[in-house]
Amino acid sequence: MNDAWPSPLPPQPDPPVPAQPGRGRTLALSAVVVAVGLAGVGIAAVTDRLDTAVLFVGVPCLLAFAIGSVRGKGGGGQLFQVLTVVLLLAAALLQEGAICVLLTAPLVYGIAGLVYAGVAYERRSSGSLVLLPVVALVLVEGVLPGTRIHPDQQAGAERVVAARCTDFEAALARGPRIDPGTDRPLLLRVLRYPTPTAAHGAGLAPGDRWTFTLADGEVRTRVTARDASSLNFALEEDTTKLKRWAAVRGGALAWREGPDGCRATLTIDYERRLDPAFWFGPVTAAFMDAGASTLLAGLD
Repeated sequence: MNDAWPSPLPPQPDPPVPAQPGRGRTLALSAVVVAVGLAGVGIAAVTDRLDTAVLFVGVPCLLAFAIGSVRGKGGGGQLFQVLTVVLLLAAALLQEGAICVLLTAPLVYGIAGLVYAGVAYERRSSGSLVLLPVVALVLVEGVLPGTRIHPDQQAGAERVVAARCTDFEAALARGPRIDPGTDRPLLLRVLRYPTPTAAHGAGLAPGDRWTFTLADGEVRTRVTARDASSLNFALEEDTTKLKRWAAVRGGALAWREGPDGCRATLTIDYERRLDPAFWFGPVTAAFMDAGASTLLAGLD
């Protein structure tokens, strides 16, 4: 019987570490992905799809698929950096203001982050891309005829505008007056969304015209109907950039005597120009309601 201890096994080599992309390769990949993203923006512009889900959902999904499909560390951070660069460059090329970028960024980052996480998970688990049908359904909104979800919306505001309605009617007959010191809702004070800075026009009879001046153009309206306590108006021309977000069609102004004075109600009919509806519907409605409130405050 051999009482000697068995000789120890020779040390095993460490398992090979998967090669990670170097800094130069990472920068090159980022440049390619940024170029792809800007190309997507360009295609949306050429095909007149800048206001559809193709731009706000399709391009972020394209970038998320591209980065999520590449093995390596820091993909999530790289996606955030690439999206930021594409957002800023696209805003400069499309001449959009900072407010538009701020309002769009949560949607872009959220969609891209969700798709990236799904692609990375399915890549690790060797599963199928179950997100593709969902993304495809969202992408068609605004692209194919009849796919827009509730684009026709209405903004509204109500407030006491005078002690008596006869005083309010006399003020209306003199024409709209926009006071620069008019108190704006918190939303407009924080983001400085364009609202009328001046107005001119007079009269309440059908055919009378009111013009509202904004920072980048004018909105011209015409009175179409009038009765004892209300009037209707329609849009004649809009030369502002606001029509890219919401196209005003017309509206109505009504007033009545109440226990606290003359109470007026303003409604504005408009078409939301941006998709998808689940994001831009509430965002546009919030700003249009705040704008209606500011306009009504400037009429008393």
